[in-house]
Amino acid sequence: MSYQWSNTCKLDTLKVSGDNNQLIFQTGSETATVYLEKGDIKKVICKLGNDEVVHSMEGRHHIVVGEGSTQRDVYHYLTPSNTNGEIRLGITKHCHENSWSSLPHPFELNTEPGFEEVFFYILKGGSERAIQRGEGVWYNNEKVNDCWLIENQTFGTIPMGYHPVVGEPGVKVAYIWAYLCKKQEWEKI
Repeated sequence: MSYQWSNTCKLDTLKVSGDNNQLIFQTGSETATVYLEKGDIKKVICKLGNDEVVHSMEGRHHIVVGEGSTQRDVYHYLTPSNTNGEIRLGITKHCHENSWSSLPHPFELNTEPGFEEVFFYILKGGSERAIQRGEGVWYNNEKVNDCWLIENQTFGTIPMGYHPVVGEPGVKVAYIWAYLCKKQEWEKI
């Protein structure tokens, strides 16, 4: 059975699908296939034209972001240094239950049309539910100021702007994120 959406899919260029521990992120010329294992990314196979590159856990770029109730481990798989495509991809793991994350990068507060991002949520413990906040604009410049419930193993479209996520009591949040880096200023690493 295919993974479902926690909110309305509001993407233009980026196509997303998945089932059976495999996620596929595509543009017209690029495909990133994510293989999941035990709530983490085992590997990513990126195809761009005739080129295919495998990105493993050993080669991912790790950073720690935030502190206290917003501390999280961020692992970048597709970065400007290892792909020529537009898809940027990684996984963020909250360090604590009931913690907040996904505070926007500075460029995301200057909202503009064309930005496309999606999360795939991996929720453990408690109800396996969380709440996603979104305040900004979708790719088509339509404004959003809303919250929506998210379930384990669902996709969610993320607007450009303010978009924190928090687990319900006892829930630890992780999410795979993919976005299109159509401009140099949109790089997150």
